[in-house]
Amino acid sequence: MSMATYIGFNFPVEIQDDYTENEVDINYFFSVKENRQIVQAKHFTTPYVYEIETKGEPIWQMHNENKVYSPHNYEKAKRTFHHVCDFLKKFLPKGDYCEIYICWIGEEGEEHEKKLALLLDQLSVDEVEIVEKCLMMVRN
Repeated sequence: MSMATYIGFNFPVEIQDDYTENEVDINYFFSVKENRQIVQAKHFTTPYVYEIETKGEPIWQMHNENKVYSPHNYEKAKRTFHHVCDFLKKFLPKGDYCEIYICWIGEEGEEHEKKLALLLDQLSVDEVEIVEKCLMMVRN
């Protein structure tokens, strides 16, 4: 089973099939169309749903338990989250937003357990805790 990090936009994204060295890529990695449709209907207000792939530690490892018991992994996940935020600052039009939802493949229809509203220009990463089944609205 795989953990998917879904991302929803208000505009379509051109999918690249080629491997890249980018820290953050938007594509379809683990999910099938039905998974994304469930996420869009259940959790998102945005019409276009994809997945985020990152090169570093998954952002869902950026939680308080790791902060205490595995600070090295927490710091790596925080670095990955910084890459995601930097990507979104450039990718999202000013004033627009995206939605991110993290869950195990097959659990898309379950209720989210945490909800965050984040502003990219006022973000204090140290105050953000990301866990599975976390729904985030990120505004540029």
